[in-house]
This record gives sequence, C-alpha cells and structure tokens, in this order.
Amino acid sequence: MAELAGLRKQFLEQAGTGVPPVFSSRVGVVLSGGGARGAYEAGVLMAFQDAKVPTHILAATSIGSINAASYAAHSEGLVGKADSLVKSWMELTPAMLGIDWSRYIFTLAGLVAASAGIGNLVRVLLEESGVYFHTRSPKITWFALMAAGVAILLFADKLSYVGHLVQNLLRGRPRDPDHRKAWISFGANVLVWGFVVLFLNLTHIHAPLLRHPYVDLSAPGPAVAVIFLGWLVYRILREPLSRLSHRFLRLPLRTGLFANFERTKFLRARIPVDGLRNSRIRVAMTATDLNHGVARFFSNTPVEILANDPGANKDFVLREFEYPPDLVQAAVASSSYTFAYEAVPMDGRLWTDGGVMTNQPILPALRLGADLLVLVMISPLTGADEAGDIKTFLDVGVQAVDIMVSKNFKTDIMLLDNVNRLCTIYADELGVRPEQLELEIGKQRYHYVKSFSIAPEKPLPALALDFDAEIIGPIIVQGYRDAMHVLPKFLEYEAARPTPETKQLVRLAAERPEGNFRTPIS
Repeated sequence: MAELAGLRKQFLEQAGTGVPPVFSSRVGVVLSGGGARGAYEAGVLMAFQDAKVPTHILAATSIGSINAASYAAHSEGLVGKADSLVKSWMELTPAMLGIDWSRYIFTLAGLVAASAGIGNLVRVLLEESGVYFHTRSPKITWFALMAAGVAILLFADKLSYVGHLVQNLLRGRPRDPDHRKAWISFGANVLVWGFVVLFLNLTHIHAPLLRHPYVDLSAPGPAVAVIFLGWLVYRILREPLSRLSHRFLRLPLRTGLFANFERTKFLRARIPVDGLRNSRIRVAMTATDLNHGVARFFSNTPVEILANDPGANKDFVLREFEYPPDLVQAAVASSSYTFAYEAVPMDGRLWTDGGVMTNQPILPALRLGADLLVLVMISPLTGADEAGDIKTFLDVGVQAVDIMVSKNFKTDIMLLDNVNRLCTIYADELGVRPEQLELEIGKQRYHYVKSFSIAPEKPLPALALDFDAEIIGPIIVQGYRDAMHVLPKFLEYEAARPTPETKQLVRLAAERPEGNFRTPIS
C-alpha cells in the first residue's frame, strides 16, 4: 500500500499539523453496501481520520456496517481510526469470509452417493426376485451414462426446446427459433437418448414371467414398450414426484450459499467490542427482519441514551432502534448479503442484509440529529453500474438487490431535497441562511441538512464477492483520493457555517380560508 502511504503523507503535509478547525455541525456519515466494493469506504474513512473530522453519526448498511463498526471501535473521541480497517481489508481472502465453493462439491458427492446407494439397493432387491440385467460392453455403457448425465446436468432446461420446435412445425405455427439454443438442445438430446438406445441394445434385462422362466427385454418391441411405460408412469406420477423431489433436494440447501462462521470469527478478532460500545460515535447498522419484513437499526449505544442526543427524534429512535447484546453478530446480520450468506438468527428472529430495505440509510442519520451528511457511495453519481455477466441465480439475486437498493436511495434523497427546498424558501423570505431555520410542522421538526457526496467517477473494478487484495488495494486508494477532493469543500463550508446559536424556530400551520392554503410564519 505504498501509494496510499504517499497520498496520506501528501495530504497531511498540505493540511498541516495544527489545531483542527472548530466544527459546529453534527456530522453524519452514511455508508452503503456493495460487498468487496466496500473497500472504497475504508479509503474514505482513512481520509476522514487524517483530516481529523469529528463523526457524530455513522449510519450504515451491509458491508458499510462492518466498516462503521471497525472505524468507531478504534476511535479517539469523535475521530475514528481506519488503520486497522484498511489492514483487515488487505488481509482478506475468500476463505477467510467463508466463501468456499468446495462445500458444494461435497454436497453433490453426497447426492451422488445417496442416489447410488438407493439404486444399488433396488438392484439387489430385484436380483433376489429374479430380475437382473447385464451388459455386453460395460465400458461403453457406463461412458454413455456419464455423457448423458453431464448433458442433463448442464442442459436440463434446454432439452425440451427441440420438441417445442417440432410441435410448432407439425401444427403450422409461426416460428422464429433461437438457432444457438436449438443446436444445444439437439446435441443434448442426442447424448441423452443416444445413451438410452445404446443401453437398451447392449444390455439384456431378464424378468421371470408365467410359462417363461425369463424374457429378454432388449428386443426393439419390448424396448419401445419399456420407454412408453416409463413415460406413462412419469406423466401419472409427475405431481407427487415433484413434491417428493422438492423435499429431497431442499435438504442440503440453506438460507444462503455460504455460512457465516468464518466471517464472524474474522470480525471478532478485529473489532474490539468494548471499544465499539464505549465509542462516542453513534453507529446505526441497518438489518432486515425477514420474519416481519421491516428494517431495524442496531446501535452501539443504549436506545434510551440515543433518544436524548441533540436533535434526535425521540419517538423514531425508541420505535426503530435496538441495542443488541452482541454487536459483532449485529454487524454480521447487517452484512449477510442476500443469497450469498446465510440469514442470521438473533433474538428469535431471522436477519439478512440491510440493503434489501435501504442501501443508503439516510433516514436514521437524519433522525439521530445530523445536520450535515457525507454520503459515501460505491457507484458513480452519473448512473448505476452496468450489470456484470449474469449467468447464475446468484448473479440474478445480486443484481436484483442492487436495483432495489438504488430505488430506496432515490426515495431517501427525495425526502432530503424536499425538506431542504422548504427551508430555503422560508430562509429567503426572512433574509437568513437555510441553516439558521428550524421548521416545526405539527409535532415534527425539520432542519436544513447540507450534504456532500463522495463517489467514484467510474464503476469500481470489483464484483460483490471479489475479496482479493490485488483488486481491493487500488479501490482503497481510489476512495482516499476521491475523499481528498471533497474534504476541502466540506471544510470550507464548515468554516462559513452559521453557529447553532443563530438558529430560529419557524412554526408552520396550514389553513384553508375560502378554499386557499395559507401558511403563517411566526
């Protein structure tokens, strides 16, 4: 990380080592999710550390929750420390996070072993009843079975396409076939049915019947009859077989592809829980309660204390926040990337990635009293990341979550913009700055919140599960560099910001005299 060290040295020389500026804002930093792309946030937080920016609130979700927990756990006062966080990112390997695809080789081996055991048990029972088979060329027969099995495994969803095309042809329906898919389907059917024909021609199946000690079923007539009988039985028993298969195949499946054990072990060794609980930085980790379909916010501070923080919305905090007994487990729950990691059982409920409900948790930061937000995003501001190569159900799930969280983020930004616009309108009427107003509408109070965005110019060169130091290192550096460009603007704004003492309360009431709305100001 020589490049990061050079950037830090350059930044510290430019900033100087004098007394840091006085901050009058209650600063909230919002960290989003994105798997391995969360390394970008570690670089941003390192820049915050070097600039000695006080962070009152860290609102985070998914991988952002882990970054927030580590940053706050090593803090000194309101200034967090990112050295341990960056070091942890650079130590990461997929195995350390439980990303072990070999688990599914064992699962497949178990399925094959169970199938082979059942098949051989049935064969022995049939032989004891006088029904048996033998093949004239075992090597060719078993090789053909292997080829047919591979074809079914890889192209099961395409086997019926050729039959569909033939049906359309016979019925005179318009057709515009997918030629690539048609050839794949044709090849897969040749392998599968070629094995069936080869097996029946090379294998003699004997069964004792009345007046005939044995009947050879390898002749063309009986072979066709066996195939037809098998098809008929399948059609009749299709529904019960489907239900039985569903119960059997779901046995090895879990709530995610990978377990959380290794990941939890990694985090417990690197996040000092006592430091996190005693930190002055308020951490809000978003997680999704699967049992009730809602988002909840785990805090490192008891809810009763949190509700009495300056500017905090007491009702919201008491209703939406929880103080978990195990903060590391809470961070694991918040970052259990849906489909990839197993859901986390905690307090009688099942938790998954907070990004399902909100990927940029702006709302909890506002409700905790932040009047200045730094939005750290792992996607360019100009648009969403282009989808990668989507081939498996995991790729589909990751992309679906990304789309969902993008919409949630836009909703929160719209809420922030609406409040800021209202504050600006009344500030112009009174001849003051928007920061000097607090609007009271009914029982709710709203204030102007300045926001700064730190985001990459181009999509980050990593997918959600690309936990590799060669990929992660440059992303951390990019996060630090992008933060360096935004921090001077932030510090300039903070220096010119009106002090909290100049703030005045404006009560708004809606009336409807003669069919019109009137909003008096007091």
